[in-house]
Amino acid sequence: MEKTLSSGRKVLIKEMTIDQIDACKDMVQIVFVEDNAKSIRNLAATRTAWIRAGLEGGDFNGFSRLKPGEKLPDSVIKQLTDAEKEELAMKIQEAQVVGESKPSN
Repeated sequence: MEKTLSSGRKVLIKEMTIDQIDACKDMVQIVFVEDNAKSIRNLAATRTAWIRAGLEGGDFNGFSRLKPGEKLPDSVIKQLTDAEKEELAMKIQEAQVVGESKPSN
């Protein structure tokens, strides 16, 4: 599935397996500390996991599309700005439709 980021960069998003989706969703940790304060951990690692599992290709220097069984190289992720990484991770999550297209009442 082809998408365009706000920056104009075109990306190809692939369909992830249920296990990949679950692994990405389970990475974020909410830690409760003293005085009812909360801390959220693994946000950057979670974003990277979504990108590694869900990005198939796009407009990148020296890379256009994954070959079967190939893992996404770091050099591709390093070409993304922080804003692009955030937007791409969200687009990948939105593309992973699980369940009924129209939830029952």
